[in-house]
Amino acid sequence: MRIAITGAQGVGKTTLASQINKNYPDFKILPEAARLAKEAGYNLDQTATTETELWLIAKQIELENVEGKWVADRCGIDLLAYIHYLFSGEPALIEFAAKTLAPRFSNYDLVLYLPGGQFAIEDDGVRITDIKFQRDVDRHVRNILEKHKIPFIEVVGSPEERLAKIKNLIENY
Repeated sequence: MRIAITGAQGVGKTTLASQINKNYPDFKILPEAARLAKEAGYNLDQTATTETELWLIAKQIELENVEGKWVADRCGIDLLAYIHYLFSGEPALIEFAAKTLAPRFSNYDLVLYLPGGQFAIEDDGVRITDIKFQRDVDRHVRNILEKHKIPFIEVVGSPEERLAKIKNLIENY
């Protein structure tokens, strides 16, 4: 089973992925490509370059090609949403990203969408803490889910309520 958690920055994806892994240790948590990019010296904010995005696309594909059960707290859907938002003036990059990432969305067995505005955005030195940025990216995530007809479950509530819902989904899968 491959679980993709999607949503803008600061919505609780990493927390939920960790909770799933704690309760189901056979689910490997995929590393977050954005954090790996930051460690490799790439900028991830509004100053990100086309080179950064191409690196992220390749890394995301590599990460998601791992065998076995996994949970991704950042997936190709998120990456495409950020590219749409940050590179709206570069249609060639958007088209390349969509053609490269979209066919892989069907590889997800379960897509969990965490909407923005549920929690304060924590400053971890990687994510952008601007609430307007979060809302804009969230809108792009929703658009991608709808445009590509990706079946998803919207998950809201406290971290404990979210986990209870996911446990039920996994047990009934």
